[in-house]
Amino acid sequence: MVLATLAVACATLVLLSPRGRCALRIAPGFVPYDDDPHIYYVPGSEPVTARFAGLLQEALGEVEARLAAPFRSPFRVYVCPTHEDFARRIGEPPDTPVRGIKLPKDIWVSPKAFEFFGLDTGKATLAHELVHLHFGQHLGLGGRLRPTPSWFEEGVADWIAGTGFERMSRDEAVAAYRSGTRLVPDALGRPLIPRRPPDYGLTWPVFHAQSRMFVEHLHSTREESFAVLVRSLHAGTRFDVAFREAFGRSLEDEWQGFVESIMSGSP
Repeated sequence: MVLATLAVACATLVLLSPRGRCALRIAPGFVPYDDDPHIYYVPGSEPVTARFAGLLQEALGEVEARLAAPFRSPFRVYVCPTHEDFARRIGEPPDTPVRGIKLPKDIWVSPKAFEFFGLDTGKATLAHELVHLHFGQHLGLGGRLRPTPSWFEEGVADWIAGTGFERMSRDEAVAAYRSGTRLVPDALGRPLIPRRPPDYGLTWPVFHAQSRMFVEHLHSTREESFAVLVRSLHAGTRFDVAFREAFGRSLEDEWQGFVESIMSGSP
């Protein structure tokens, strides 16, 4: 009886949550887009929908190529007609800088992606959220219980998509590192509720920029080890174990080498 009551309460909370309704594909007004079965849109917003549709296959191909694995399940891309509509549906304030979001089965995107701090990040936004979706499909439920650290998933998404430096340049991120404002990566993610930048003592721009930098360092200095790490994560290995097996040393040791390169002026 207690379990049944708890289940009903959880279901009610999900239905009352904007993101919960989106996750359940309760999306009134959206219909399939004829030119791409992945895309759902609101009739009347064909121009912005066509822009995203024209970029999706290229973004999808890049994600699968860089992560060396196809997507495991069909998914949808919900294209909102306006940024205000996007923010309302995912439960964010109208002026939120968020321009895309990954939910368990799908991704949602905002037209703001095409004008983000003066930049056209349409394809980058798709690619970034597709990376998160790809990880979610391959890691499955076990990945929620023994998740990869937030900095790694965000860093990989930013690295593949070319995002992360929109609000903080690489030089500014390096300067922040040298001044003591730096990402200290954890080897174990937090179950169910991933850590956010404030949990690392960082702002969102610093977190994204520095996470991308560290992931790029791991890939550029040990490309084969990086590939082994991703394959191990796909196979269900816990991140700290997979990292040590792939790189032959701990995450802390690898990070210390990265910090030394930053401090010496040769990242």
